[in-house]
Amino acid sequence: MNKPCETSDPDRCPKDNNRDENAILDEHGFWDYTTPCAGGMEMYQKEDYISLLDDMEAAGMNSLSFSVKWMTTGYKSSLPFMDQLPDNPIIESDNELLRFAIDECKKRKIKIWLMAVVNFFDVALYGGEPNNIMDMTGGRPIPFRYGVYDSDDSMVVERTVQIFEELVTLFPNVDGLVFETETDNVESPRRIPLYNAWAKENGRVEFDQVGRPHDPRFADVADWRDYTTHARLCMMEAVEKAVRARGFEGDLSTICAPYMKKYALLQEMNLAEVHRRCPNWTVIAYWYDKYKSRDAMMEWCVNRPREDGNKVIYLPRGVMTWEETAQWPLPVSLETHWEMDVEDIVRYKPDSVWWFGCGSVNDGIHVDTSLLKQSGYKDGAEARRALLSKVKCLKTR
Repeated sequence: MNKPCETSDPDRCPKDNNRDENAILDEHGFWDYTTPCAGGMEMYQKEDYISLLDDMEAAGMNSLSFSVKWMTTGYKSSLPFMDQLPDNPIIESDNELLRFAIDECKKRKIKIWLMAVVNFFDVALYGGEPNNIMDMTGGRPIPFRYGVYDSDDSMVVERTVQIFEELVTLFPNVDGLVFETETDNVESPRRIPLYNAWAKENGRVEFDQVGRPHDPRFADVADWRDYTTHARLCMMEAVEKAVRARGFEGDLSTICAPYMKKYALLQEMNLAEVHRRCPNWTVIAYWYDKYKSRDAMMEWCVNRPREDGNKVIYLPRGVMTWEETAQWPLPVSLETHWEMDVEDIVRYKPDSVWWFGCGSVNDGIHVDTSLLKQSGYKDGAEARRALLSKVKCLKTR
């Protein structure tokens, strides 16, 4: 493995005789959350957005993804099944703060995306039949019991369409939409008859009613993965049809999650089928822990999706302290993460890159500001500028 970059000097970025010296990206920027509890942009005020966008512009970045719906909701919604927690600045402003940020992006020619996770909801508001109910994630509480819903539930499909119709109506000048479902590939009792009907129609193996784990994140069960991919693609097709009917002409993308288990690397979606049915969608692949299976995970994040015909946005660790096992410090520092990812971006050449975490001003699931201070940064903005000093060799078209 090549030695990671140890300097922000563009001339010291890694060279590969078989590739261009520098990574030329279609888009380069940040991905972060306006949703309560995330530890992202949710407590940003106007001056915080101005600071972020000025830093991005100075670094030559041209893209920003606002995650406005996750386990909680980070915009003012009129949909009755969407939580509207108090004290969120965007909700309190009736979305004017988000519109301000979007307008400031436009002034700087920064492309704007809006992201929504469409299978996590407050059970009391959403109702229905979730496959799991939780009240905390990443070791931190969520202020209500949230359900994890299945993409093959017709109510979920209908409400997903309503969410994206609302987003393009409220924010008609955005440039892209991101669709995401999390842990959507797990088996639940209500899904087995639906799977069996699909399997019978498509000549696949049927399952009995025994609750065996058919989760492609943990075992390579191709038939089940193809079914959950099919269910998710039906949602994506419905979203695309709906937003195009509303006049939205921007780009569309979706998360495709690679996953690492001992002795195995897996992909939760059939990406060849994604490209066949949704050829205009870009896929987003993430990996935050560069100290684990570095080259193999980059293969799954970039090369494998590309081999199936997909354009790829790579989502590495930015100003983020989250770790699945809640251990700190990480085996490698944040700066080493960034240096290693710069090298890998140059080597593997994704089409675009969003760094997950742009410098939170509050604590949440993804960022603990006390851990940033332990890492040597007085606040999220200083950490962001340290990241930006590492990425100078990444250019945009």
